[in-house]
Amino acid sequence: MVASEMATRSTRFLTTRRVRPGRDAAGFTLVEALVTAVLIAVVLLAIFTIWFGLQRTYAFTEEDMKAQQEARNALSEMVELIRTARRPNPAPSENLDLVIVTADSNSLVLWSDVDRDPQHDLELVRFRVDFQSRTLYRDVSQTGDITFSSGTSVRLVSSWVTNDETLPLFTYIDSKGITLPTPVPDPVAIRQVVIDLRIDVEVGKSPIAHELRSTVQPRNLRQY
Repeated sequence: MVASEMATRSTRFLTTRRVRPGRDAAGFTLVEALVTAVLIAVVLLAIFTIWFGLQRTYAFTEEDMKAQQEARNALSEMVELIRTARRPNPAPSENLDLVIVTADSNSLVLWSDVDRDPQHDLELVRFRVDFQSRTLYRDVSQTGDITFSSGTSVRLVSSWVTNDETLPLFTYIDSKGITLPTPVPDPVAIRQVVIDLRIDVEVGKSPIAHELRSTVQPRNLRQY
């Protein structure tokens, strides 16, 4: 009788242990599920952070390469047009009867053959930096309009130029190797034009700005 009662109690105890919820039960507890969810969220956040970082790096690199390419093309064009600049014949007016008409730190006006037409007709050309938009422009007037109000304008470098009054695009040298003040009071004195084109995709952030330099000697200044 006693043995039978003990067996019954043992069976009840074991049955109770099997059905009692706890760590021995199958599956996860609520705390374990929450910890797992948090860990998954942290891992996903890390993955997305790395992904967006790579995307930003790729976009910056692509924009930086585009800026450098535009700057190289712009420098090449300025060098070519300045080197081949010449005096118009006939000139529209006496004050325009010059190879280089006006010369300032971030603006240069001269006569050159921009469109390379068979007649080799000259156009009045202006290279200028717009500080607001950080853009380098080339303005062209077919009629010799010094205001360029009726001419055409082309962006050579868009939104990345960092030249300003303290970092001039143009520096001018006379026949004695002396740097001329700007604006140059007498453009006839110019013998060399030094171009320092500076570009920076993100000002104040790494990498540092790119600097492209070239010194140009206009061929046709000997006629002065």
